[in-house]
Amino acid sequence: MYENMTFDKIEKRMLARVRSTFDKREGSIIYDATAPAALELAEAYIMARVILRQTFATTADREFLTLRAAEFNIYPEAATPAEVLGQFDIPVPLYTRFNSGNYNFIVTELVDDNAHTYKMKCEQLGRGGNTTIGDITPIIPVNGLTSAKITKVITPGEDEEDTETFRERYFEALKSKAYGGNGADYKEKTLAIPGVGGVKVFRCWNGGGTVKLVIINTEYEVPDEGLVKEVQEAMDPTPQGKGYGLAPIGHTVTVKAVTATPFPVSASVILGKGVSIEDVKPVAEKAIKEYFAKERAAWGKKSDTEETTVRPAYILMSLLNIPGVVDVTSVRVRGLEENMGVGAEAVPVLGTLELTKVGA
Repeated sequence: MYENMTFDKIEKRMLARVRSTFDKREGSIIYDATAPAALELAEAYIMARVILRQTFATTADREFLTLRAAEFNIYPEAATPAEVLGQFDIPVPLYTRFNSGNYNFIVTELVDDNAHTYKMKCEQLGRGGNTTIGDITPIIPVNGLTSAKITKVITPGEDEEDTETFRERYFEALKSKAYGGNGADYKEKTLAIPGVGGVKVFRCWNGGGTVKLVIINTEYEVPDEGLVKEVQEAMDPTPQGKGYGLAPIGHTVTVKAVTATPFPVSASVILGKGVSIEDVKPVAEKAIKEYFAKERAAWGKKSDTEETTVRPAYILMSLLNIPGVVDVTSVRVRGLEENMGVGAEAVPVLGTLELTKVGA
């Protein structure tokens, strides 16, 4: 709106208001008298442009977007720590600290006394703690301990919500008003639980007053049983339907993990000179897994009845981008060259991959 309000244009307009009988050339008294005012006005217009941009949620920077969203009680999601399962060969005291590379973990809760398994929480916030499966080392030696390892992630850690994701969530909240146990209300409350990356809400799935929540974790993988239990306890703990959780009185809520459906893929490829199947297969597996990961990430944004579709054409494009692959003559998913639905409560994962070299 104010892009054209430059110093030169403002100064020209100001000088145009002065009678031509006066000297208005650069360096004249009149020019030098109006120039400082024109410069200040130009800077004011620049600030007006900034203020205008920060006024609207579509264009606002993070600071002002946060202020705008706060008017509707919507805030950026903070970073959270990963919660993992640790296994040891002897009992260890609670609050014992362990290290794995750049991350420290603290023992917080006994899970199984006989198996010496414990819940552990990462001391650093964010997704980094999700990648620490394997051996860990006590920061202070524990007498008699010879084996310590992290076996799985219970609740994935999350990075602080990035600005564009926050902006999208803000607009989504405005479009679908959450109130009194409607679908938007369940989505909003479930997504606010650490570790939940997506949810679908199925109303009256088992009769009146029943609600099923199907969740995926923030890594867009099948959630751990511990996360499912945590969401169940938060939404509708036992005895169910009494309003002791976030769900309204009279709503019986069942929380389920999304189902992972494996899709075997076979493809016929033409390779460049000197390139073998063994050279391209690991890269092909990675590319196809990335495609499936994008589909899983989009799962929670689909309508509750909409299923994810696996498209051989997209897999073909992924393979064509691999160095050494000259062409792809066919792609089959479960033996067929056609799109396949997964089901509304399921997400795709790569099963087996079979590559066949054809042509020269």
